[in-house]
Amino acid sequence: MKITTRIALGLALLTGLTVAVLSYQLRTVQELQSINEELSLTNLEAARVSIRLVQELEGVREFAAKSLVLEDPGYEEQWAAWESAVDQDLDRLASLDLGPLERQAFRDVALGWRRYLMEIAPLRTDQDTRPEGADLFPVLDRIEGLLTDLRVSVEEVIEANQAEVARQAEVSAQAGRQASRISWIAALGAGILGLLICILLYLSISGPLRRLTRGTREISEGRFEHRLPARGRDELSELARDFNQMAEKLDELEDMKRDFVSHVSHELKGPLAAIHETILVLLDRIPGPLNEKQAQLLTLSRQSATRLSGMISNLLEISRIEGGGMRLDGDWTDPSLVLSEVMEELSPLANEKKLTMKVEKADGWPETIMADPDRLHEVVSNLVGNAIKFSPEGGTLSVHLSGRDQLPSGLPDSYRPGFADEAPPYLLVEVEDEGPGIPPEHREGVFEKFYQVKRGVRLHGQGVGLGLSICRNVVEAHGGAIWVQKAQSGGALFRVALPRIPQSLQDTARSVHALSDNPEGPSPFQGKEAEQPPLREERATPQVESGVSISS
Repeated sequence: MKITTRIALGLALLTGLTVAVLSYQLRTVQELQSINEELSLTNLEAARVSIRLVQELEGVREFAAKSLVLEDPGYEEQWAAWESAVDQDLDRLASLDLGPLERQAFRDVALGWRRYLMEIAPLRTDQDTRPEGADLFPVLDRIEGLLTDLRVSVEEVIEANQAEVARQAEVSAQAGRQASRISWIAALGAGILGLLICILLYLSISGPLRRLTRGTREISEGRFEHRLPARGRDELSELARDFNQMAEKLDELEDMKRDFVSHVSHELKGPLAAIHETILVLLDRIPGPLNEKQAQLLTLSRQSATRLSGMISNLLEISRIEGGGMRLDGDWTDPSLVLSEVMEELSPLANEKKLTMKVEKADGWPETIMADPDRLHEVVSNLVGNAIKFSPEGGTLSVHLSGRDQLPSGLPDSYRPGFADEAPPYLLVEVEDEGPGIPPEHREGVFEKFYQVKRGVRLHGQGVGLGLSICRNVVEAHGGAIWVQKAQSGGALFRVALPRIPQSLQDTARSVHALSDNPEGPSPFQGKEAEQPPLREERATPQVESGVSISS
């Protein structure tokens, strides 16, 4: 089901529930209005008419007695007027929509009034035959009895009216309570239904969006092999399928680019090697003598050829790494020995810029680590070479070797989960220069391929941006971390943290230890039982000298 359909269905359910509740409320309001109208138009009117009837019957009784006893024509007229009023109110009651009890009581009133009229009819038609004296008392008693019965019947009408009013009020109150209860139930149901709809929509949308976000991040970081699950027929599934198709095309383009770079770089190595050797032959003056200008030009060409050869080697190296061709040949390696080799190799470049290179080794750090010595040499050579390139002439370049029994300070958060699986101690290599430094917004990007820090002008010695990318791949293959910070001098401080025995090389470490010439010596896997020198955080203070200084 499409997301738009789910949203529309959820809104339709909520709308339907709301319309149903509103319809019920309107019907209840109409019922209450009808009850109020009945109370005001029928029951209250019946109550008023019944009360008047009581008063009118009292008038009939009074003036009937006066008229019969005193035989005054005025009393006769008032007697007739009161009887006419009773007739009118009885007609009014008959026209009202009375309830069952009221209707029964009214019938008794109407029957009693007819009996009264039949009793007094002879007295009105033949006044000469009216009883006089003592014979008048039975007639008065008879009229008094009939009117008393009528009054009782009218009071019954009033009581029935009050009972009907109470019944209607109870019906109205019950309808109000029921409407309130149904409103609360509907509100609670609407809230639960709305919550369920929101949860279902959230679960159906948030999961695919998180996967899409994660996939986009993977693609942005160059991992084009990432794919998204594309089950379903909704819009996000269609988007996932389009995303996978895009990732597949990008992966194909990346493979084509990698193959192209690898093939071109490989093809360039042969001619470049021939050019390099030709320049060396010419500089050795084997074909013949050279003047000073020719020798200078050939020397510049040789340097350019060497730099170009390094770039091509980096291109080939990064292509092999990205193609999964990097293999670590683990062995117990002395980092200080690797560093000494690097410093010796790069000392001519440092001497050209009159740099002072200091090497500091803290007391108590592990003498050897399990690593690929050639790869470690490559990492240190790249870092020191970059420091030489960007150091000002006459400046100082420092390299520090130390050990850590806990995670180094300043370690980026992205590396902490991986380091949690690596056991201490850790080797920490720090290369510090006095160059222009790296702005904070570029400190992560410098480890990406072909990344250049834009400073307005191109700095001398700035390469194509592959060396640090190779360093990161090699360091991470060793289970380590590499990052850059601002040095105290204002330059760049590159830091490399490596576990002494990375998980990726533990099997190699066990094999090397098993084949060791000193099998009874302490094993690197004996943990705290192995006789390892203690680790300390502080560095030794070196004696700074011109050229290369090594202190411990």
